[in-house]
Amino acid sequence: MELLFAYEYQRALRRERVYKDPQDFLHIADEELIRNYRFPRNEIINFILEFEPQLKRNTLRSHAIPVSTQILVALRFYASGSFQNVVANSSGLSQQSVSKIITSVSNILAEKARNEIKMPAGILQLQQTMRDFYTVAGFPRVIGVIDASHIPIKAPSEDELVFVNRKKYHSLNIQVVCDAKRVIINYVVNYPGSTRDAFIWNNSTLRTRFQHGEFRDGILLGDGGYPLEPFLMTPIANPGLPAEEEFNRCHTRTRAIIGQTLGVLKSRFRCLHKSGGNLQYEPLKCAKIIAACLLLHNQCIKKNIPNPADEQAEDHVELEDQDHDEMHQTQYQSEAARGLGGQVRRALVENFF
Repeated sequence: MELLFAYEYQRALRRERVYKDPQDFLHIADEELIRNYRFPRNEIINFILEFEPQLKRNTLRSHAIPVSTQILVALRFYASGSFQNVVANSSGLSQQSVSKIITSVSNILAEKARNEIKMPAGILQLQQTMRDFYTVAGFPRVIGVIDASHIPIKAPSEDELVFVNRKKYHSLNIQVVCDAKRVIINYVVNYPGSTRDAFIWNNSTLRTRFQHGEFRDGILLGDGGYPLEPFLMTPIANPGLPAEEEFNRCHTRTRAIIGQTLGVLKSRFRCLHKSGGNLQYEPLKCAKIIAACLLLHNQCIKKNIPNPADEQAEDHVELEDQDHDEMHQTQYQSEAARGLGGQVRRALVENFF
C-alpha cells in the first residue's frame, strides 16, 4: 500500500513541478530520515497527507512548492536549528521562501498543539496518570511535573529589554508540564525571558483550573522557584525529620522527569537549544515554532521514535535554566508553609512518607 502511495505521489509531484525535495525521502532509509528530520518515512507521509489541504498553494503561477518539500524544510529546521543548513539543502528555494515555509508549517502545528496537548480529563485518566507517577518513586496523587525553560531568540524590535533573562541573553521563558511518560500535557510559551517562573504560573489558566477543582485531588510537583499551594507541592526547604527527607527524595526523583523531558525536547529539536543559535523571528513567531516542537516531541514519544541527538543533552541541567532567585524561594516557602499548601504537604508527609 505504501509503495502504491509512493508511486502515485511521485506522479503528482512530476505534474506540479519542480522544486526538488532536499532529498527523495521515499528512497532514504528511516535511520537517515530520523537523523535529519527526526521522523521515519511513514510519519513524514502522514504529515504530508494531513497538512496538504492547508499547505498546498494555489498561486497565479502554475508552480507551487510541493507539500512534501514544505514539510521536509520545516522538519529539517526544527531538527538542526540552522537556517543556513536548510537553505543549502533545499534545491531551488530562496531564503525568503524557506522562511515563509517555516512560518506556515509552524502556524499549522501550533494550532494543532493548542487543540491536542491536554491535561488528563475524567476520573479514569486522572487515576491512571497518578498510578504512572506513583511507580516512579512512590509519590501519591501526582498528575504532572512542572518547570520552566529559556528558549533563545534574537533581540526583538520592540520591548527588547524585557526579553533579556538573568543570563543576559534574549529568550522566551516557557512553562511546561509533562506526565510520567514524558508526554507534554500543558504549556505556556509567550512570556519574555525576564519573567519569573512563579509569575507565569500565577497567571496561567492551568492554575485557575486547579483552583476550581477540575483535577480533583491531583497535584503538580515543582521546584523551589514555585509557590507552595494545595495543588502544587515544592520541596521542604529545611527537612528535619526522616519523613521530610524521604518526601524530598521522592519529590526530586519524580520531578526529574520534567528535566529529562525538556532535555530530550531541546536535544531532538536543536532550534530550541543555544547550540542551534537563536530563533531569528519576532517573539510571536518564535512562540509558534516552540509550540510546534512541543507537538512534534509528543508525536515522537507516543510513536517511540528514537532520539538521534546526543544523549548527554537528555538531562536538563543547562545553567541558563537554573536561575531561580534564592530569596524568592525562601519567601515562597515561609509564606506558603503557614497556609493551606503547607497543611496539605504536612498531611502527605505524615500519611505517605
